[in-house]
Amino acid sequence: MNIKNIKIEQMKKIEELENIILELEEWQEGEELDSNIKYIVGEVEDSKHRHEKIRFYKENISMIKANIPEDNKLYLSEIIKKEKPQFGSNTLILAPVGSGKTTLIKEVLINNKPEKVLMLVSNTALKDSVSPKDNVSKEKMADRTFTTQNRTIYGKGEYKIHVMSYAEFGRRIEINNNFIKDIKQIFCDEIHSLPNYQRIADSTGLSHAIKTLFMKHEGKEIYYFTATDEYLKYMEKRRPGVLDNVTILDYRNHPDIKQYIPLSEYKFSHIEQIRPHLRARLRTFDYFGYKALAFSRTIAGQKRIAEIAEEEGFNPLVLWSINNADKKMKMTDEQLHAREYLLTNGEMPEPYNFLVINSAMQEGWDLHDSKIKLAIMNTTSETEKIQALGRLRNDIDILVYKVKSRKINHADIEIPNEYLNIPLTAKRKEELCEKLNIINSEGFTSKWRVINPLLDNDSSGYKVLNHTKNIDGKRTRVTTISIKEDVE
Repeated sequence: MNIKNIKIEQMKKIEELENIILELEEWQEGEELDSNIKYIVGEVEDSKHRHEKIRFYKENISMIKANIPEDNKLYLSEIIKKEKPQFGSNTLILAPVGSGKTTLIKEVLINNKPEKVLMLVSNTALKDSVSPKDNVSKEKMADRTFTTQNRTIYGKGEYKIHVMSYAEFGRRIEINNNFIKDIKQIFCDEIHSLPNYQRIADSTGLSHAIKTLFMKHEGKEIYYFTATDEYLKYMEKRRPGVLDNVTILDYRNHPDIKQYIPLSEYKFSHIEQIRPHLRARLRTFDYFGYKALAFSRTIAGQKRIAEIAEEEGFNPLVLWSINNADKKMKMTDEQLHAREYLLTNGEMPEPYNFLVINSAMQEGWDLHDSKIKLAIMNTTSETEKIQALGRLRNDIDILVYKVKSRKINHADIEIPNEYLNIPLTAKRKEELCEKLNIINSEGFTSKWRVINPLLDNDSSGYKVLNHTKNIDGKRTRVTTISIKEDVE
């Protein structure tokens, strides 16, 4: 039996023992235990005897958890040291979240010379986690990093790492590339986010960043890291040849690589279908203090998940971007304090047991909370699912994720990334309708005149703008669909 199967069997055994404990907790003298439970635990004489049995089964659970086997998988740096792959001047490394990218950079890739290294990250939250603003944290980490805002460096070594976001880098090289003239190595973290942010914001600076980073530069090594290449493929489709200089090393399915896995998986096509999963687990969550993580792309979707969770007896915490432009969507002081605690400690603050995040919080922090037992992914995007689950630094017992629905309901419509934030002509809208494949009462694919009003309303989470654009010298009616809230 392989390690995953052993873990699954242990998870099932723990769940069985937890149910026994709950039944014993609710048992009163003079009552009959459920026949299946009684077959396992035997007769219960009185309350004292019941407590002895509860203690016995709790000890059993502790023993099982203490004996969960190590998978003996290797970190990325160990595999690369062992296999010695050939790096190019521009190298894309695809590897699972949590496989040890930072260790690889520091132990294998950085040339230990008195030269400056540049590390680019997807957002300011990740930038601050890599190179903290305060010197107390920086000194504790002692990892030779600095930022434009805080140039103090701690730790031993002959190299220094300048950390900045892609947006900041784009502004630096918008006029020329002098900024990277003396830099021999550039590390691009979460590189999938660069083309995604550029597509969303249509940023000139990010466009320059893409051009510069994917060029071949004499005397420079450029490394790109991500767990998913969905947006890179989209970039290649929009900009043919952009990856021509890139050597690709794909370790995502390497048999020996370390990665976190779901031990059981369930699918849903409508968000209401998460209710049975919540109802089935509320008792164990309340008694054993378990928690859940959920992801939804839009704030509207987040709020709906939170409503369902609250209706089913959970205590949800909903967090989104602190930079949201819509004043009506600003987080409360309570949310902001909870967010600060979460990012600082890597744990869900009390009294919450159900965290709901969106794209603004799917990168740049880790959730080191062993009580997380359930993950709900309200997205069909593989990138969003991988990145959101990547916040967890352990295996997840139960993963519940969305699959595409064929039934018409505005809450189920999810616009594919390649149709967001770009002007859609009539032909592209027809193509989108075919891809959504929402079947009407006559059994045919719904046309844009049906889809449009389902998106263009307050509860959809999307904003629809109908306007005109000059295409091939002709004024053309187009539609642009965007997510209502900003992405950090």
